[in-house]
Order: sequence, then C-alpha cells, then structure tokens
Amino acid sequence: MSGRHWIKQASPASDLSQGRNLWLWLILLAGMSVRLIGLDEPLVDHQAWRQTDTAAIARNFFEEGFDIFRPRVDWRGTTLGYVETNFPLYPFLAACTYVLAGSYHEWLGRLLSALFSTLTAALLYHLASRIYPGRPRLPELASLLYLAMPVNVYFGRTFMPEALMVFLSVASLLTFLRWMERPGSVAFSLAVLASALCFLVKIPTLYLGFPLVALAWWRWGGWRFLAKPSLWVFAILVLSPSIWWYDHAAGLFQQTGLTFGIWNRYGYDKWSHELLLEADFYFDMCLRLGHRVLTPVGAVLVLWGLVAAWPKRPRPPLPGQHSQGRQAPEWMPYVWLGGIALYVLLVPEGNRKLHYYQVPFVPVCALFAALPLARLATSRGAGGRHSGSRQSGSTRGRAVAAVVLLALAGYSAWSVSSYFRPGNPAHRFYRSSWEAGRLLDERIPPDALLVTGEHDDNAATPLRAQSPTLLYYCHRKGWQITLEQFSAGRLDSLSDLGASFFVTAIGFAMSDASFWRELLARGVTFPSAYPRQWTDDRRFRQAVAAHRGLDRHIVLVDLRRGRPAEGLQQPEPTALH
Repeated sequence: MSGRHWIKQASPASDLSQGRNLWLWLILLAGMSVRLIGLDEPLVDHQAWRQTDTAAIARNFFEEGFDIFRPRVDWRGTTLGYVETNFPLYPFLAACTYVLAGSYHEWLGRLLSALFSTLTAALLYHLASRIYPGRPRLPELASLLYLAMPVNVYFGRTFMPEALMVFLSVASLLTFLRWMERPGSVAFSLAVLASALCFLVKIPTLYLGFPLVALAWWRWGGWRFLAKPSLWVFAILVLSPSIWWYDHAAGLFQQTGLTFGIWNRYGYDKWSHELLLEADFYFDMCLRLGHRVLTPVGAVLVLWGLVAAWPKRPRPPLPGQHSQGRQAPEWMPYVWLGGIALYVLLVPEGNRKLHYYQVPFVPVCALFAALPLARLATSRGAGGRHSGSRQSGSTRGRAVAAVVLLALAGYSAWSVSSYFRPGNPAHRFYRSSWEAGRLLDERIPPDALLVTGEHDDNAATPLRAQSPTLLYYCHRKGWQITLEQFSAGRLDSLSDLGASFFVTAIGFAMSDASFWRELLARGVTFPSAYPRQWTDDRRFRQAVAAHRGLDRHIVLVDLRRGRPAEGLQQPEPTALH
C-alpha cells in the first residue's frame, strides 16, 4: 500500500464534512452539552482567582482598548496596569465576543472555552485516525474519553486559557503530522501557525517539542531530519514570536512592576524542586491523576493501553523514501506523554498546587485509554466456528465496553461536582465577595480606587501577581494587601495615593483587634448598608446579624473621610433599620 493511498484511507475529513460519522457528531454534541452546565454561573467556583484575573484582562480590553500587546490587570494601583503575562490571545478573543454582545458577560468566556474543548475532541479524532488507522471505533472512543475526563469537563468550561492551550496543542501535532505526510506550503503554514500560537498562549507547551521531533524522526527515519532546511525554517518561525513576546512582556513589567511571575524572577515559586525529594509529592500527583484527571477506571485503561500497545520497532524507510505503513508513528504518543511527565518534574510546585496544570495529560491519555476499550468494543469472541458464536462474543465485548464507559462517566460526574461547588471557606468568601461587588458597583463612584484585603499565597514575594477577585467583582481598579499588611499606616499611605475605600472580609478585619479598632474609629459598614456607618462594635454586629444577604460578610471603610484623631472616637451614625 502506498503512503499516499494510506493517507487517503486514514483521513476522516470527508466523513466529518459530509456528516457520515454520526457517532462523532453525537459525541461532540454530548461533550458540548455537558460543558454548558452552569454556563451563566458567576466566577466563584474552583480557581475563581485565576478565572477573574483572565476575565479582568478581557474586560479591560473591551473597556480600555483592544491593544493585544498591552494586557491590563485590575490590581494596578495608579499605574496603567500593563502586566507581564503569557500572550493574552484567550482574553482578547473573549473581549471580541463582548463586542458582539454589546457588553461584558462571563458566560461568553465560558462558552468560548467549551467550544475550544469540544473542537479539541474533533482534532483528537483526526489525530487518532492517523496514528492508529485500521482500528475501528478507536478515534471515536478517544474523543469520548477526552470529553469525559473530570478535570477536562470542568476546565473545559472555565474562564481560563487552558481549553485554548489544549486545542492548539493537539492542532500543532495534527498539522505537523499532516505536513510530514503531504509536504506543501498550506500544510506548512498551518503547522507554523498552530505551533507558534500554542507556545505563545502557554510557554510550558514547549514540551510538545518532544513529539514534534519524534514525528520528524519518523518522517526521515533518523537523525537525517536535522539536515532538512524546512525544519529549521519551521523552528525559527515557530519560536521567534514567543521570544519576541516574552521580551516585550518583560518590558511591560519594567514599566509597571506588574507580573504573573512567568520566569520565576518574582512571585509564586512554581519551580520549587525540593518537592522532588518528598514521597508525598509523588503520592499526591498519582492520587490526583487517578481521581481528578483520569478516574480510577480511566487510569486502569491508560496503564493497560501503555503496556498492551507498545509498538514493535518499525523498519525505517529507505533514504529519500516517504514513511509509510500504519504503525510507523505509533510510538509518538509515548514521547508525548514523556514530555508532559518531564514538565511535571520541571514545575513540581505548580503541578502540586494547581489542578489545571494536569489538563495536558488528558488528550494523550485518552489515546492510550481508547486502545484497550476499542479492542473490547470490536472483539469477536474466542474461537467458534459458527457465526452465532462470533456474534455472541462481539455483543459481550460491546457490553463490557459500555459498562466501562458508564463507570468512568459516573465517577467523573461525582469527582467533578466538587469543582462546581467547592463548599470550602474560599468558595464562601468568593460567593460573598461577588454579592458585595455587585452592590458596590452600583453605590460607589465609578472612578473610585479600592484597597482590598485578601489571603495571598504569594505574600512573601517582593513583586507578585495579586489576588484579583474583590477588585473584579466590584468592577474597580486599585491595590490588594494581605492580612500581614493590615495597618492604619498602610491604609493612610494608599489613601495618599488616591485610594477611596477599603474592602475586605469581616473575619479578616476582626482577626487583629487593634486593627479592627482603627477601622471602627474611621467608621465601618457593609455594602447594602452604605453610606451608613458604625463606630460602635456592638451595634455594627447587631446590624450585620439582622441582615440576611451574603454581603454581610464583607466590611467597607470609606478612606475619604479623613483620619480620626488619635484616641478620639467619632460620633455614632444613624442606626440601620
């Protein structure tokens, strides 16, 4: 069979374009439907701080100008807000949907993620068809498993760039493989575009270099690919935009001092390699992979696929001959998975703490999990001279595969539920902050600068990506300070810079008795009661207890009223009725 003839047979493009592959369309429809659950929910679920940071950049594009090269955050103080970050393609696209809608709506960002996540399943179908041609139902099952994994169900609809990153990752491999199969300017341009955007959106996706090199090795049968000028041109065109962008982003940091800590110069130490010496790190990662990422059923399928599908050593093509034969690139997913595993070891602290760092595992693990499942679904039973015996075996295999899929889907639904409703103190804080922010957005001046007080894991770093949630919910700019920074002097210094209000959780404010007395001397309130204020602790607590709204958990202090004289108690304002 010629390479060109195999490519034509393996390609499912005609099936998809003509709508003949009904199963794939049903799978995509089901995956999209699941991702529309909670589409209009506020950004208060798991990783709310990360979602609101992305949403703030999108909203600032919409309200302050569509300059994609100068993303802006809310925690800007008195600066212009330009921040050192990954290339902001996702929030820019979300802002474009705001233009179509006429206003900003978080559900549009969720919808964008859902679309990218679902489209990734279609690309994975194409990729599986080329890597494993001649295996019935494997491409459909790979797409289904990809859409059903719990971590992907959730992060496939969050206001975050992860869904776009995975989409571009699979697109990079697929377009590069197609260029290897059928060299041409169009295929080359698509491969360059997909890979360049992928590395721009998330710099850790450079681990895709491993499977890309593996495909080049397969195409030319060894190290001969290093002598191909087209590959060097590809590498230059793909890497140059990222080199330019991250140099430009460093310049933005020099202007404003605002950064997400991309290169670990400042901020959260995602590269803390001390964890590699701790057994708990490996235990936690394996537990999360088995519970949140793959489910126990999926983990067993992946291990089964890894062992059972280990490819035989393919014969390299003759010099100048095109690679052909269906099993030639079957070892590429092993290299892909190995690159992601190396990424975990290079960024251990980030992977330990942030669940969305494991989303890249899902597409490649879906390929491995689909291998044994497809064999079950298409098995013909053991022996038997009569067609009835063979049919019985086939029915039994399909039944077992269906039970396995139902078990995986059921566990996934149970596992992902805690992402939607975390039920922890942080979730309750975000919920209260969202309610308070809606009220304050209507009651305080639109140009008011806020000081927000929140917990921050980056508090020990000199320059850090600050917590954006309260600022985002209030639709205001300003500063965020941590509990360790709570002091009258700190509020006074920010007031001198133009801060108008201090907003924080009542529990945070009351955790330091002396600081709480300072706030009472200025006058405290909560959003639905503003502009009324209290300077008496007992009466304020009574007013809070009598109010049923979630905003009662948030305290507001007007910094524009001046600083109380030392030791002087301000008169009691009118009580809340």
